[in-house]
Amino acid sequence: MALSSSLKSKAYMVEKTTTLGVATGTTVGPSVLANTMVIASGIEFVTAAGSAATSATVAVGDGVTANLAAVDMQAKAAGTLLGGVVPSFVSADDTIDAVLAVTGSGLVAATVRIWAIVVDCNENTKVAAEVDRDTLA
Repeated sequence: MALSSSLKSKAYMVEKTTTLGVATGTTVGPSVLANTMVIASGIEFVTAAGSAATSATVAVGDGVTANLAAVDMQAKAAGTLLGGVVPSFVSADDTIDAVLAVTGSGLVAATVRIWAIVVDCNENTKVAAEVDRDTLA
């Protein structure tokens, strides 16, 4: 029996709300399974970020590929949504992280939502189940 289109892998969103640090470093985002295609990823500032005395950029990716290249996060207002569309393939269980680069001091920690649009590329073994009405005579 052929696979039903409703049983095939489809793109879906993974996300994690967390707090960005105030120093250079990595903030762990949502988990993705092995053999997953990351179509896009990004970050939403839930609370305002930045400080006039600090230069800070944030990039989002799996540690190998930056799906969202480093962007300036100065004066990003609450509700600002940033996304990048550089695709990547994750061959082992991993996370989509935000990488922060900070110069200076005085950065205000921001609550963010790190997100990614992904597709599971593992073999799709689900098939439509036979039901009694198909075998009744």
